[in-house]
Amino acid sequence: MKRAMGWKIWLFLFVMTGAAGSQAAEINLSSATDFTRMELLLKDNDRLHSGFEMNVTLSPEATERMRRISRDSIGQKLTLSINGWKVSTATVQSVLGSQFRVSIPKAVAKDLLPTLVD
Repeated sequence: MKRAMGWKIWLFLFVMTGAAGSQAAEINLSSATDFTRMELLLKDNDRLHSGFEMNVTLSPEATERMRRISRDSIGQKLTLSINGWKVSTATVQSVLGSQFRVSIPKAVAKDLLPTLVD
């Protein structure tokens, strides 16, 4: 009985370790304090997808956080939140710097966009 319980505990711990390792890393950015520049593209008839795009430039402090988190997450998923709204999750291919472009789904944009002007 004890032997059967022992392998079940080890199996549970092994599965949980794998599950914890597959969770996406997260970075939460504030448009008020972490962005030094934002450019929002609301409409472009030449684009195939119907979401919005935002080009951002990060403050030096936010840039350092982004570099550290993206460096630690290469090959893994990273979830980007802006002002508390989850905007996207993508696999990190390289270290991100101070400037990048993010696609914002329409469903998120309706709630996120008003917070960008505060």
